[in-house]
Amino acid sequence: MAKRFTRNEVIDRLLEQVNNNRMILVFGAGIGLTAKCAELGGADIICVYSTAKYRMMGKPSLMAWLPYSNCNELMLEMSKEILPVVKNTPCVAGIGAHDPTLDLDKMIDLVLELGYSGVTNEPFVGMYGSEFAAQLEKAGIGFSREVELIRRASRIGIFTLAWAFNAEEAEVMAEAGADVIGAMIGVTTGGLTGAGETVSLEKAVEEIQAVCDAAKRVNPNVLVVTHGGPIKDVESAEYSVRNTDAVGYVAGSSGERIPTEKAVIELTKKYKEVELT
Repeated sequence: MAKRFTRNEVIDRLLEQVNNNRMILVFGAGIGLTAKCAELGGADIICVYSTAKYRMMGKPSLMAWLPYSNCNELMLEMSKEILPVVKNTPCVAGIGAHDPTLDLDKMIDLVLELGYSGVTNEPFVGMYGSEFAAQLEKAGIGFSREVELIRRASRIGIFTLAWAFNAEEAEVMAEAGADVIGAMIGVTTGGLTGAGETVSLEKAVEEIQAVCDAAKRVNPNVLVVTHGGPIKDVESAEYSVRNTDAVGYVAGSSGERIPTEKAVIELTKKYKEVELT
């Protein structure tokens, strides 16, 4: 079972990477095998959330934002597969805080009992776009619930990774006590089920820097990591941290879906090249 780390232990682990001039790597895992391999490869944190499960089922990550399953039940089911194979890396649970039936305190307690070292607000309502997100907020199941998740976890000393789509959200999440803020550019492009269109890398780093500036005005010590849109491989991840104040990257589709697609397709083609005589 995954070892549980305290908030300070997780933060110290991340700061050690930064102080050694190395990029932080958070790995979003949808299956046990990729989580196990990510740990062997040196990932600093492993996140478990429903979108990862869908992408490893060969379906678009956006399925997690449609009413076909309960994201929290799916995360808990994934935990049975992933947590036992991760030995010494902090695992963070993606909690769908917008569920109106969810008791946030009880869910935080539950994931801690399972062995998680922190929480994150995933899925997030920002993916729906401003108009629908505003309607969710009016209904009491919007972004403010995600903020409350981060605030409650922070208040009791639990490590938190908070996702933000823009500077305004980043500022609010920093005020809520987030230890790390993920600058979300959108669905990762590339591969079989990735986003078809996205912003340029140049535009992406502008948005990321705006998140950095807003978050650090509230808390100069907050760490910012990048994710999504055109940031889809090692080269673009490097670009995102070299051109902003961000210090890390979250590998989701770019860490498990796209590499798996490429590897299986290429290997299958090689097998099919074998001749009998």
